[in-house]
Amino acid sequence: MERNEEALSPLDGISVSINKRHAFVHERVLEYIVRETNQAGGVIFNKKEMASWLGCCPRSLDRAVHRLREQGLVESQPQFMPNGAQGGNRYRATEVGKKHAEAWRRLAGTV
Repeated sequence: MERNEEALSPLDGISVSINKRHAFVHERVLEYIVRETNQAGGVIFNKKEMASWLGCCPRSLDRAVHRLREQGLVESQPQFMPNGAQGGNRYRATEVGKKHAEAWRRLAGTV
């Protein structure tokens, strides 16, 4: 990669609008987690970086992830470093979450 070439966001290909309105943070996060679940079985992400890519604050991202977990659309599993410290969570979409994301993608016209 050349020095001045920008790295692609992991959100490339994720819907930014749904049914002619701006996609909410929780919708975009779910779509991303579904994609990563389908490709790699789940995803671990840095919340500060992810919030930056989404154009929101980390607290908004926390609320979105909490909402998705409460609705049963994603599951999280804590990950631990070799020294025993918690290193973050691994997120994976549930089957219900996959169906929700598919419906949103249809509305966005990206399916």
